[in-house]
Formats: sequence, structure tokens, C-alpha cells
Amino acid sequence: MIPAIHADASILRESAPYDPTISLEACMRTLIVASSLIAVPLLAAVSRPLSTVSTQPAVTVQPAAAGELTLDPVHSMALFRIQHLEAGQFWGRINALSGSVVWPMDDSVAPTIKAVAEIKHIDTGSEKLDNNLKGPNFFNEKEFPSITFSSTGGTRVAERHWMLTGDLSLHGVTKPVQVDCVVTGVGKGPTGKKVGFECMVTIKRSDFGMTWGIEKPPKALGDEVRLVIGLEADETKAE
Repeated sequence: MIPAIHADASILRESAPYDPTISLEACMRTLIVASSLIAVPLLAAVSRPLSTVSTQPAVTVQPAAAGELTLDPVHSMALFRIQHLEAGQFWGRINALSGSVVWPMDDSVAPTIKAVAEIKHIDTGSEKLDNNLKGPNFFNEKEFPSITFSSTGGTRVAERHWMLTGDLSLHGVTKPVQVDCVVTGVGKGPTGKKVGFECMVTIKRSDFGMTWGIEKPPKALGDEVRLVIGLEADETKAE
């Protein structure tokens, strides 16, 4: 702060009467001295360095570590849909999928999914039809007992929504596919967090060597198969 300069009234009252003999030079010297008394504190205040705001080093926020999740077979299944006799869409399912998912809870990267569906778990609601699908005209369980999918990457569509790329192995043939995958929710399971995923992909079964019903017998079944995979995965408990 600039120090206040106060006039002392008593000094003014006791000052000597006006003396015309006092020279102009003496008056000027008095003014210069008074001015310097004011200027010194002013200069000191101006020259004082301004206070600076302390800055902290920038903190880099790291993405959450990708946690490994184990598929819950009781709540993981694959639904398949195919047109029957050019009429309705017939649905079946494969129960008890197994495998794993690696996904960080902050959704900073795409989930990495490895899922296995065993042909023995086919469930159409008809034992006769189940056995037919497990046979050589369709999945041929004895030679190809499982279907596998392994994702290799992903592109973000929206928050918790990814278009995954990966390899689908079916009926002894492996093909690259794109899978639309949504993280449906994060809850609490018996070992920690439980995460849900819903994945959808459409394939042509003829690409995998499954041609019965397309040409022989003609148009008994469609070629296009819609797959809807519902997964629940539990946080892996630390050893």
C-alpha cells in the first residue's frame, strides 16, 4: 500500500507569517522535497513484483486397467434365426457359452471377446430337431463339436457400443466377421462386478459349408442366419 501522508494542523497553525523576503528558489526547493516524499512510496509500490499464481504440473489421467471377465455359462447363450420354407423365422439357441472378455470399466477400448458354443447345447424345444441339427446335414457335432468367436479389434460406434472385428469358426471353416456389440450394463456379481454384453451378426451358412436346404431340397431353409449373442461375464477373482 501507498503510505498516507497526513497534514498536521498544529504545524499549519504555528507556521511563521508570510515573509515576502523568502526567495522563489527556496519555495521551489520545498516543493521538490515534498514531491520526493510522495514519489518514493509510489515507486516502491509500482516496482513491487506482482504475486503470481502457482501452477501445478498437469496430471495425466490414465485409462482404467482392462479387467479380465469370465463368462457366466448359466446366463450366456447364442440365439440363431433362419427362415423356414420361405415363411416364418425359426429360432433356436445354444446354451451355456464359455470363454472370457477383457474390457476396462471406463470403456476406453473395445472389449476383447473369446466365446465358445458347444453343439451339444443346442436347444430348439424339440429333441428330434436338436438331434437333426447336431447331425451331418447341419452342424455335424462329431466332427465339429464347437463354434468359436475371437475378436481382434473394434471401432467405437457410441458410448459402450462397438463394432468388433474377429474370426468366427463354424463347421470347420474360419471367416472374418463384424459383430455389433453393446455393453448392456454393469452390475454386482458373486465375485465382484458383472458385465452384460449383447452381440449381433448376420452370416451366410453356405460360406461355412452348411448348404442343406438351400438348393437340395430347394428353399427348405434360408441361407442367411441371424445370430444374437447374450453374454454375462463376472469379474475374475484375484488369486
